[in-house]
Amino acid sequence: MHCRTLFTLFFATAFSACRGPLDTAQWSMGPGPNGNWTVACDSPPPQQWSGATGRHIVWRKDLPETGQGGIALANGKLFVATMAPWDGKALSDTDAETYAHATEKRKVVGKHIDAHCFDAATGDLLWTRRLEGEVPSIYSYPFSDATSASPCCDDQHVWFTNAGGRIVCFTHDGQPRWTRRFTPTFDGPFNKQFEPLLVDDPSRGAGAKTLIHMEPRRVGNDVTSNPAGPRWNFLIGLDAATGTELWRSEDALTHYNAPILVHDPIHGACVLHARGGPHQVPELPLGMSLTIASGAEAGRRVWRYEDPRKNHEGALQTMAADGRYAYWLLKTPNDVLVVLDVRTGEPVREIHLVNGARVHAAYATVAQGTNAEDVSEPKAGVFPARYSMHAAKGALWFLTYATAWGKPTLGAPWCLARVDVDAGTVDYHELPTTPDGAYRTKLAARAINGRGDEVTGDDRSRWDGWDWVFHPSPTQIGDHLYFTLQTGVVYVIDTSVTTNVRPVAVNDLGELGATWTGNSISFADGRLYHRTARELLCIGATSAR
Repeated sequence: MHCRTLFTLFFATAFSACRGPLDTAQWSMGPGPNGNWTVACDSPPPQQWSGATGRHIVWRKDLPETGQGGIALANGKLFVATMAPWDGKALSDTDAETYAHATEKRKVVGKHIDAHCFDAATGDLLWTRRLEGEVPSIYSYPFSDATSASPCCDDQHVWFTNAGGRIVCFTHDGQPRWTRRFTPTFDGPFNKQFEPLLVDDPSRGAGAKTLIHMEPRRVGNDVTSNPAGPRWNFLIGLDAATGTELWRSEDALTHYNAPILVHDPIHGACVLHARGGPHQVPELPLGMSLTIASGAEAGRRVWRYEDPRKNHEGALQTMAADGRYAYWLLKTPNDVLVVLDVRTGEPVREIHLVNGARVHAAYATVAQGTNAEDVSEPKAGVFPARYSMHAAKGALWFLTYATAWGKPTLGAPWCLARVDVDAGTVDYHELPTTPDGAYRTKLAARAINGRGDEVTGDDRSRWDGWDWVFHPSPTQIGDHLYFTLQTGVVYVIDTSVTTNVRPVAVNDLGELGATWTGNSISFADGRLYHRTARELLCIGATSAR
């Protein structure tokens, strides 16, 4: 199998996905070797599988507890984190009061996570290490938990993050090299979509790497609801070998934001990140920035886009960019996609997500028993599913919620959106909600761990992903895009198809109704790797049964 890391070349001054290692046996961080959830591949992995039946499941291993961070792979090792096994004990009265906002006064909460190393070929557990934390998080929370920041790795080391307040660097055989403690934001819900990023920095010497992390810092002298004063989150560059802080970003980002790497031929690796979100997040100005990630100017912004609409939720997406554009996606009542020049941050055009858009409602066609296409304009504003945005093949793709907090159906429900960026056309293609092709069937998710216990601190964790939950970021492998729902349903989409878009496959990660995941898919050495609250799954051309 011959794969290559994606590097889109438009012209000498164009931006592109950040180049990663050519060794496709590696998935070095949550967003993949390019840091943008995209790799190119000449021979795609299996498109159809089933965790429920074992189809194309090479191996599967129970996990000791729930968790939702990504899977990193290098040098034949697989790294993943879980919450520390739930012991049924409540927080102390002091902690319960101090962290009441972060835990939403839930009972199934904890501070610590466990870092695991598995043999990628067999799934055998090689070692486990505990990372203690300061701020507790809710187990199986539908928006994130203390494991949400995925591990990063290279051929010799792995960096695990407990989003509750600790980073530890280990060797591949589990020996600790350094530890960094920090106090995360806790005067708001525990939503940490941020993914640590690992970048080469040859300006500091051969083999030097920077681990990009997110930490809050005090800004000004005003004291608000946080007794430490208002704290904004910034990108922090750490020497990956020692943990020494190298730089802090000039522009902030919110803890809700999920940045990606892009490549600038002048500045090298850069981070696309944003500010904005609910619960009175403090970072300003609302909008998006591109920040240099390595070299003498690391931390300096290349450009900043300020949203004139004062929209407070545009940052609640996985950031998206391609060789020409960066994207800013706004839900109803704005219902607009802002297309920015990725080189300068200047707005190029705005595409309305409702006016002139087309909804291809497959449900009506199936119900009528005809092949006629039912096409109409959205009847209401559109609510893009959080963190489901991805740019591919000259189009922007995202899922749309069917309901929000159980409220009436929104415009273009149960759909995959495809926005043709050059033509300005918007099409919503309704997706089946079950692997057997049923439409508009409401499923349930249950966070059952490897011990057979349901461990969740929030009833919203039982929603099916078509209502207000935070989605795993979609992963693109070659032309195929993988969207995962909370129920463990995984859609495979061919991004080269421009009309009559339908899933190549609708797969499952386990028994429907008894499976839960908050994780994105990883890819290495021709195999897919996924996880649920219960287990790790290796998906490949051969099956265990």
